[in-house]
Amino acid sequence: MQGRNHSLKHGKKMANDELKLMEAEAEKLHKRMRDMVAPLQSQIDAIDVKLQKQGFAPTGSAVYDQVMRIVKGADFLPRMTDTKRGGVLDFKGIDLLQTKAATVTTVSDTIQPQFTGFQYVPGRPMHIRDLLPVANATSNTVWMPYESATTNATARVGEGTLKPQSDFTPAVIKWDVQKLATQIKFSSEMLEDFPQLTSYITTRWIELLKQAEDNKLLYGGGLSDIKGLMVSGALYSDTLSDAAVDRYMVLDAAATQVQTAGFTPNYILVHPTDLMLTRQTRDTTHSFVLDPSKPMVINGATVIPHSAVTLGDFLVGDFNRGAMLWDRKAANVTFYDQNEDDAKYNLILAVIEERLALVTYHSTAFCVGHFASALSSGSA
Repeated sequence: MQGRNHSLKHGKKMANDELKLMEAEAEKLHKRMRDMVAPLQSQIDAIDVKLQKQGFAPTGSAVYDQVMRIVKGADFLPRMTDTKRGGVLDFKGIDLLQTKAATVTTVSDTIQPQFTGFQYVPGRPMHIRDLLPVANATSNTVWMPYESATTNATARVGEGTLKPQSDFTPAVIKWDVQKLATQIKFSSEMLEDFPQLTSYITTRWIELLKQAEDNKLLYGGGLSDIKGLMVSGALYSDTLSDAAVDRYMVLDAAATQVQTAGFTPNYILVHPTDLMLTRQTRDTTHSFVLDPSKPMVINGATVIPHSAVTLGDFLVGDFNRGAMLWDRKAANVTFYDQNEDDAKYNLILAVIEERLALVTYHSTAFCVGHFASALSSGSA
């Protein structure tokens, strides 16, 4: 009897052990199935979200459920609470007149249009401000103290003799901060229908603002305007009257003029066409004087072609020490929808502006000239 009971207990134990093994194996299989299904479910959920964003209601569900999905996902209720103006509920794609499954209508306006990049003339690769040191102005005027005259009588002094007296005369000049600005009006529908419009305005029109800035930093007339470097710089003084002059020699002489004034010229600005004519300078055997494949450096100064420079002009200077650009308000774009009666016509106003001052510390740090007159002074 005892042996029989022992056999029964042993058999039950083996059955329990086998059952546990089977349960463990079943759990492993179940986990594998969950791991396989989870990614598929995530993909299905992602597709469902994309369809809802595109305005498609899930097919096969009740109209009520579809409408509630849209109401919960729309900004109508939050906007009504915050602004009292409400929002927009778009039921496009749902047949509200039927009581069974929804009918998804596939029409052209339910598909988001695909846009290429907005096409326009590319901007300048470099602006005049890129060559100058830049600081931040905290007022509407930048005051510049300077030496208006000096008398340097420094000399050797013998024992017991009077030291010679030197002298200087200080003065102050002010440079006013100026504003560069423009405005653009467009319909609010453009913002809704053209997703690239905001990016276009905040990039393209800042570039155009910088191009207008280039013109002012070079040719601004001063007084109630920015005084450009072409206006404040020292005029080119001919030293090549007895030589066979070419453009390369003129630029070399201009750089030497800046050096003579105590500065180190680092940049030469010319129109792209004038750079081409300088690069193509040849000797009596029709060989190139310069290597056309390499950047042009004349007397230590790098020659830069810039379309803001008038054809025939040149500017050689020590841009590091001769001037500084002061930003009072950085270039920015501001949008308004409550200007005048714009709200009545769904118009939006974009204002593009900046405030700055250009301070030229030393006029002799820059040499300004014209190729025509410089070449005619010699025997080109």
